[in-house]
Amino acid sequence: MGVASFPLRVITPQSVFEREASYLRLRDRTGLFGIMRGHAAFLTLLETALGYYRTPEGAEIFLAVDGGLFSVEHGRATISSPEVFEGADAADLARRIEQTRARRQESERIFSKMIDGLEREFVKKTLTFLKGK
Repeated sequence: MGVASFPLRVITPQSVFEREASYLRLRDRTGLFGIMRGHAAFLTLLETALGYYRTPEGAEIFLAVDGGLFSVEHGRATISSPEVFEGADAADLARRIEQTRARRQESERIFSKMIDGLEREFVKKTLTFLKGK
């Protein structure tokens, strides 16, 4: 007889995917909580944390969740988060998170530099315009 499972949907701005889980463990502001098939309707705000789910075959898959919303409704668990990393190997997951964080920091640095340049140009053009009046 198979292990009872439930659908787990993960929604981020980049993707939507669905898995089958027999158990899910996440964190909200009250601490860690667990979800199994048949759980009552539930809604909570997630903390940024490492959680995991267990597949019907028994494998544990880690989820690094960047906050968000979690709900259980009509037998389906849903994580809605700005970012979720999934992986069976915690070291590989940590490496992927660090690479993404570094890329994000570099993008933010470039964007900030671009905004600074736009602001300088705006001020220059405004001053030129006002002096011309």
